[in-house]
Amino acid sequence: MEERTKELMGKARLTAGVAMDTALRAAGVAAQKGGQLMEKTKRGFQVLDLNNEIDLLLRDIGRMVYLTHTGAKADEAALQAKLEEIDGKYAQIAQIKEEAQARSATIVCPVCGKICEKTDLYCRVCGEKLQ
Repeated sequence: MEERTKELMGKARLTAGVAMDTALRAAGVAAQKGGQLMEKTKRGFQVLDLNNEIDLLLRDIGRMVYLTHTGAKADEAALQAKLEEIDGKYAQIAQIKEEAQARSATIVCPVCGKICEKTDLYCRVCGEKLQ
């Protein structure tokens, strides 16, 4: 009876160790996915903010154009500065989207958490089969 109890306790320890390793890997993957989601959301807000800033600049430009229609003298330097600022904001949006696309061309290994190419069949670090 005592021998059987020891055997069962050994199996229970082994099972608990495997369960702990699995839980730790799952927690690591969940944390990584949460971080990725947070980064994606952050980029989305950056693009939204830039688009709002562009809308405000376009409104200012529209006001300037209307004032020239009413006979007011146009401040061409200010108009040009606003147009260049809009160009810069569109360039920032393009860069954010390009970075997001580059990130989507990768996959995260579910075992070790390393970043692999989407075309990889196996993780280059731990050898785990990728989806």
